[in-house]
Amino acid sequence: MSEKNILSLDFHKKYPKVAYGKGIYMYTEDGVELIDGASGPVLASLGHGVPEMADVLKEQSLKIAYAHRDDCTSQVLEDHCKMVADLTNNDMGRIFEVCGGSEANEIAMKLVRRYQILRGKPSKYKVIGRWQSYHGMTNGALSVSGFAKRRAGYEPYLHEFGHIAPAYCYRCWFGKEEGKCNFECAQALENEILNQGPDAVAAFIMEPVSGMSLCAAAPPAGYFQEIRRICDKYDVLLMVDEVMCGVGRTGVPFAYQRYGIKPDVITMGKALSGGYFPLAAVGITEAMYKSMDENGGNFTPGFSWSASPLGAAVGIAALNYLKDHKLIEQCAARGEYLKAKLEALKAVHPTIGDVRGMGLMIGIELVKDRATKESFPASVGYSGQVADECLRQNMLIESSAGCNKGQSGDTLMLAPAFVVTEAELDKIVDRLDGVLTIVEKKNGF
Repeated sequence: MSEKNILSLDFHKKYPKVAYGKGIYMYTEDGVELIDGASGPVLASLGHGVPEMADVLKEQSLKIAYAHRDDCTSQVLEDHCKMVADLTNNDMGRIFEVCGGSEANEIAMKLVRRYQILRGKPSKYKVIGRWQSYHGMTNGALSVSGFAKRRAGYEPYLHEFGHIAPAYCYRCWFGKEEGKCNFECAQALENEILNQGPDAVAAFIMEPVSGMSLCAAAPPAGYFQEIRRICDKYDVLLMVDEVMCGVGRTGVPFAYQRYGIKPDVITMGKALSGGYFPLAAVGITEAMYKSMDENGGNFTPGFSWSASPLGAAVGIAALNYLKDHKLIEQCAARGEYLKAKLEALKAVHPTIGDVRGMGLMIGIELVKDRATKESFPASVGYSGQVADECLRQNMLIESSAGCNKGQSGDTLMLAPAFVVTEAELDKIVDRLDGVLTIVEKKNGF
């Protein structure tokens, strides 16, 4: 069948045409087996070809596939929202369901705005973000993102509310060593709030574990407490973007739970449906909900597929599958195994500068000089070379460029499905080992 009607990312690239999948593998129409080392990307957490997930789509479709949020609700939606709230240990008491991470962050910003208006503080509208962050491709979500490569070209459409330095210990923007700092990257939030004006700042948004902009960089212990203190001091809501790192990906239900703090808003997606339906959600605290309820009690924005009963049914099945197969616990254990294997790989590959991450969300930063952390020039496209060679070796991984203040820097993300076995992780690492050898040789190492 012709591909001429598909508008692909790269107009000049020939993509493998997959026909079916099973576990961490996908198979092309001509029978080639591809290792899906990034869960396509960082989304298909349950693995491909799970019969139980396919069955629930049929069963719910025969009951009711669509019900518009403005007009009615459904028991299946209520049941799923309760399961999501329970997964947060009821830190988030109210859940708003949408179809994707960009939608979730867009709705989250509108919820924050509505909250501030209803409580009589309409001047508070700005949402401060971090450089080297990514929250989605819709205009609002992209405005608060700090991923230079993905913002490029769309700047005329974006609003600038303020950005601060990331929590990026490998390349600390303040020249500090991890464990020997005063959380200058967190204190930067207080400076930005003061510069913007506390009466203008509604919220601060951040990823607890960075997605593709910094590939699994995570803040040091104590960072979140400082962020929470500053937000409370200036009456600023803390928004946590868990679209990529949430729902078990880091080995716990939500990454923020590792840090002993409670945000005001969280967004989630990707693993929420295990890869079987476009599904994402926003969670807000019961306190935030009650404040809105007492001052008007309505929230009109949404999308056509918000609160889908079909999505809710798939979400229930995905969370039950995670629980029944103890996949979050397995994700934690497999992640430790993978990280150790990659640390060993670092010893034999001079271009591996850093291995980081939690659970099955492991990032690798590639460098020209490990001793100085010098990045490859952007023109080299080093991480892209690695990803392209991986594809030639029948393995899919995610690569990213621009981690070094948007100007250079190369990273990889390994994030297989939670069902991956240790033997399959060995296969992934062995294949990456061979790929790095080829690409390093090509570049003069």
